[in-house]
Amino acid sequence: MEYDILIEVAKEDVHILNYVLEVEENVMNIRKYEDGMLRIIVPEDLKEEALKLLEGVKEIVDLKIVSIRKNEGSA
Repeated sequence: MEYDILIEVAKEDVHILNYVLEVEENVMNIRKYEDGMLRIIVPEDLKEEALKLLEGVKEIVDLKIVSIRKNEGSA
């Protein structure tokens, strides 16, 4: 099972967020940015770790976790 985490973040901050999150290899996969929202996919067993990491990143990048939902198989 995988989960989508939708994050509200400015387009110009997506690259900074990506660099920061790459440090934590294999925790999450950044998918796409659309209409001010970034979609990240994370395995169920790493969901809590990913959320803690995103909370910590808020000190560097202005972001808001908007929703967490089960991924229905979409990439």
